[in-house]
Amino acid sequence: SEAMRAEVQAVVDAVNAKVGPVEQVKRFRILPHDLTQETGELTPTLKVKRNVVEEKNTAAIDALYAG
Repeated sequence: SEAMRAEVQAVVDAVNAKVGPVEQVKRFRILPHDLTQETGELTPTLKVKRNVVEEKNTAAIDALYAG
């Protein structure tokens, strides 16, 4: 939702104010679903399987880098 995005943006802005330009978050996307073990995106110890998340969200990631 737009309210959720605004909340996350406020936190990102606060953190960005404390770090240098090369460390700042420029763009982000909130996924429309939770990461779960059932979808294969989390390990049994609840660590993110980055390669699986990247595979499932390639279009969204590419859009972030495309501008």
